[in-house]
Amino acid sequence: MIIKDENKKDLVSIVIPAYKQEKTIKNDIENIYNAMSQTRWEFEIIVVVDGLVDNTFGEAKSIDRDNVLIYGYEENKGKGFAIRYGMEKTRGDIIAFIDAGMDINPNGISMILEHMEWYNADVIVGSKRHPVSKINYPFFRRFYSWGYHTLVRILFGLKLTDTQTGLKVFRRNVIASVLPRLVVKEFAFDVEILSVCRYLGFTRIYEAPIELNWDSRNTNFTPLLIFDRHIRYMLIDTLAIYYRMYVLNQYSDKNKSKWIKMDSIHPIYSEQYKYKLRFSIIIPVRKINEYLEESIPYIKKLNYDNFEVIIITDEKCDYDFNDDRFRIITSGEKGPGEKRNIGARESTGDILAFLDDDAFPAYDWLNQARSTFVRNDIYAVGGPAITPRKVSLLEKISGRILESWLCSGPTGYRYFPDRKRMVKDFPSVNLLIRKSVFERVGGFTEEFWPGEDTKLCLDLINSEGSDILYDPNVVVFHHRRELFIPFLSQISRYGRHRGQFARIFPKTSRLIGYFIPSLFIMGLFIGLFVINIHYILSTIYFSITALYLIVLFLESLRALFLERSIKASILFIIGAMETHIVYGVNFMMGYFIRPKLRLRKIDKKSGKYIEG
Repeated sequence: MIIKDENKKDLVSIVIPAYKQEKTIKNDIENIYNAMSQTRWEFEIIVVVDGLVDNTFGEAKSIDRDNVLIYGYEENKGKGFAIRYGMEKTRGDIIAFIDAGMDINPNGISMILEHMEWYNADVIVGSKRHPVSKINYPFFRRFYSWGYHTLVRILFGLKLTDTQTGLKVFRRNVIASVLPRLVVKEFAFDVEILSVCRYLGFTRIYEAPIELNWDSRNTNFTPLLIFDRHIRYMLIDTLAIYYRMYVLNQYSDKNKSKWIKMDSIHPIYSEQYKYKLRFSIIIPVRKINEYLEESIPYIKKLNYDNFEVIIITDEKCDYDFNDDRFRIITSGEKGPGEKRNIGARESTGDILAFLDDDAFPAYDWLNQARSTFVRNDIYAVGGPAITPRKVSLLEKISGRILESWLCSGPTGYRYFPDRKRMVKDFPSVNLLIRKSVFERVGGFTEEFWPGEDTKLCLDLINSEGSDILYDPNVVVFHHRRELFIPFLSQISRYGRHRGQFARIFPKTSRLIGYFIPSLFIMGLFIGLFVINIHYILSTIYFSITALYLIVLFLESLRALFLERSIKASILFIIGAMETHIVYGVNFMMGYFIRPKLRLRKIDKKSGKYIEG
């Protein structure tokens, strides 16, 4: 029960969205609580745990105060969703939100509340660019912040110097009008809520100073912002807000039927957050190799303990894991699909987590997956397989090639964390499936390799009637074949099998993106014979070729800056061009000529698969 103090002002509700903040959330709450206790304002704190991916909920729940309320839900939805969810739980006359992590000094909340009274404001925005703000902020982030602020001012007429700082205060009547109209869950939530405020006539929006000590650990953005995908997504979301506001008029009362209701969620109740699904990690391998030996310590360090690890080898081998959760099964000389089926039959888990021997998981891999599988409609989840940091330059460039939209096209999300989406096909390097569903479709086919995962995905979709979830938070790190021969040999096999699947499995594999490299190579070859027919044809041919080379050069700059090496840029250009040629030619071969299927080769010395 909150005790009323005669000297206290109206109730202030403070919403704290929290994602992966188990190490700081208790201090965050206590700091905000102590700061507000020194003010003349009565208050409540609403903490929203955005996904059950670590022990943030448990840590927050350990704080026992009447005016601190902890909410949470299983699946990560994004900061914007968490703030909106928390605002709907508030009782205050004034509603604020502040980011967890304490980059922003919570003592600044009282200053913002005073500004609310001084200006009789509808909204007060904490601003890094306020003349008396005290900030520790990198130059490049200041530059990008200024550029984004300029764009927002042009598009929406918001006369603010900063829209992105995670401290804002609203009057309750403003939130009541604005909240039901909001759409954005992630990158441009702040801009949407402020622009909709202005759109609805709440124009008394002012700025107040803050104290900010920036911590790079509390951001999704990479240091090299020019190549950051989150920047691109924020721009896309911002333009989408403009389109909805001024073209579709979606935020007006006349279009109330088009307002989007909040997604259904699975709230966390009482001790529910402690219940854990059991995972069976299944790794097919010819014999214990150095990649697997690298992976084992990472698996042991997972921040989720209800799992087993089943390693399927050709021959019996003795290996001391020093961990009862690990066991080895001997299968004889069989392909990866057969071995995964054997592992699945021997498993005891609710969820089968397939992992390649040359991959290792992020520490929260299973926790992230667990938060997704609470949805009964999700039967399979795939996540990105990122190139490890500490590898050779040739392996890094193979990874950069796969990450590039110029080479991977619509499937680039497999190699870096991208937006959550539903997909029709996903590789088994990082694929998690409900055991009951896996058994229902009969497991992996033993006819194809590589490609057995594509056939499994098709069977799953046909059986369940819905696509597979791609979750960018379910991360593993995957070693690449080095440039040039090993990498291009793998690309050639992928090209042949993808071409074959495009012919025999059109539902999931006959996609235009898979055909583009072949069409481009055909165009380059045929163009050599037709450019002399007419000058227009030669102009088109050389223009397309020049455009390709320009785009290739621009993409190579990413490798140049990320690896800080001109050699990396040159390797990228050569590798990307060869990838297009090798994949394009082999795709056509696979489409028109059925590849021979056989048990792939093994490197006797290392124990690695050298094909597939």
